[in-house]
Amino acid sequence: MSGALRRNERVLRVASGFVIGFTIVLVIAPALLTILLSFSDDAAIGFPPKSWGVQNYVDLFSSTKWLDPLMLSLQLSVGGAVIALVLGVPTLLALHRSRVPFRGAIEGWSLVSMILPGAVYAVAMYGVFQQFGLNGTHVGLMLMYGILAVPMVVILGSAALRQISQELELVAYTLGARRFRALFGVTLRLVLPAMLASALMAFITGFEEAVFINFLGGPGLKTLPKAISDSVMYGSDPTITAISAILVVATSIAIALPMALSREEKRT
Repeated sequence: MSGALRRNERVLRVASGFVIGFTIVLVIAPALLTILLSFSDDAAIGFPPKSWGVQNYVDLFSSTKWLDPLMLSLQLSVGGAVIALVLGVPTLLALHRSRVPFRGAIEGWSLVSMILPGAVYAVAMYGVFQQFGLNGTHVGLMLMYGILAVPMVVILGSAALRQISQELELVAYTLGARRFRALFGVTLRLVLPAMLASALMAFITGFEEAVFINFLGGPGLKTLPKAISDSVMYGSDPTITAISAILVVATSIAIALPMALSREEKRT
């Protein structure tokens, strides 16, 4: 290799490393800055902080202004995750363990809520929910969260099911197992880590949702993302930095956990 080629390769490697490093800093810096600002005791959000402390966390856990939306978000997100699994698992089995026609189209339709623009889908959902009296109700919001999270279940579950041979179920049949026992005892047992990861992602999808709640929540239901949005829009309560810091840490753990489950699944 000539000296010019080695020099060009070295320059390309340095440039690539700089771009990657700069991108990582751009992605991580806002999260780190939010965590840093959450320990500011200043009356308003500003950098650098003039005083340090945990007042934002004290305000967060002692005020119903934030605790009520937090509890509502937790309840609705758990309900939405359960609904996503109830809708998503039968869809997965129909797509990958049956001969139902138009499977490709069904799989594509199950991802509609992820593909369409959020505001457009929210308007459509508002019209449907209005017909059934679901707007502004807990049941309606949990159903909305569940529908939004179905693509997570389909994507993660499909990836897991494609790696599991149907011959395993056939072996169970030859050993005397009935269809449902083979399905639940073999297939669903093997995709359980993927289902848990799907449930976690469904929970996160609902917990951080901040668009549809403005269409379907009505005036009486305020989730945590909506409370944060209102706080930013009409003021600058520094407590939102503590909320954001907790969400950053919790979301990071929730994302790392499915990855760990996936690695464990590959080992087994």
